[in-house]
Amino acid sequence: MSALAEQLVEYATPGLTAAGDLAAVRSGLARLHRLGTGAARRRLTLRRCGRLTAVVGELAALTTSAA
Repeated sequence: MSALAEQLVEYATPGLTAAGDLAAVRSGLARLHRLGTGAARRRLTLRRCGRLTAVVGELAALTTSAA
């Protein structure tokens, strides 16, 4: 997790704890750190495949698999 994100979580910890959301926020930020942003993953697909249609196909697959 970036230093800035860690500072934000530290600042918000009392409220997140009171709402029961601290674990979910930490988990979500860890996932973001591990996988990167959606935009970063799309750019990687474009660099790897060299075709915008590959990016669109990946997005379509993600959209239909989440349903």
